Amino acid sequence: MIKDVMRLAQADPQDEPARQTIEAMLETIKKMDGFRIEYRIEPLQMTPSGLQAGSLTLPGHMASRMLKTCERVVVLIATLGYEFERELTALQHRTMRDALLWDACGSVWLEHELDTFEARLASRQKAEGWFLTDRFSCGYGDLPLDLQTELVAGFRDIGVRVLPSGMMYPTKSVSALIGLSRQPQPARIKGCAACSMRSSCPYRKEGKHCD
Repeated sequence: MIKDVMRLAQADPQDEPARQTIEAMLETIKKMDGFRIEYRIEPLQMTPSGLQAGSLTLPGHMASRMLKTCERVVVLIATLGYEFERELTALQHRTMRDALLWDACGSVWLEHELDTFEARLASRQKAEGWFLTDRFSCGYGDLPLDLQTELVAGFRDIGVRVLPSGMMYPTKSVSALIGLSRQPQPARIKGCAACSMRSSCPYRKEGKHCD
């Protein structure tokens, strides 16, 4: 995990003080225990305006392609919460180096928690004969970012709101979709579409990727 943070923060792999700072920060985030996730499983139905997941319409080609063989879809939101955000703001007023490292730690920790959730979900669903697609999110491909407003509104309040820009706050928050199919699913996408770091990733801003 430390290696992932250093790569995301574009830190020198040989920078031992940075490595020690990251290790301490990850431990602090773990102790904060701020990760929260809400999800529901909706039936899928094709309509003239696109795929319908409960009351949520999923327009565009990417959702149709990802969910082609699926009968149901997992809709989720997750966040590290406001305590993480307050510390980020405090660090931004003290030292941008530590703020950058803290931000990267949050992104990697959120991704770790989502992967853990997804692995547990996959195990439970497989026991019932369901297979998961890759995780994907609003704002990638032709799935509109502004869909997040409706998506978040469908859950109980866990402190996540959608800004006029379509971005989520606290910043370490994410929405995602995971299809459920009776057929084993190939890995269709990797990287940015499934990654909670995509909104702040320095590689993506430069038109690059970390793989």
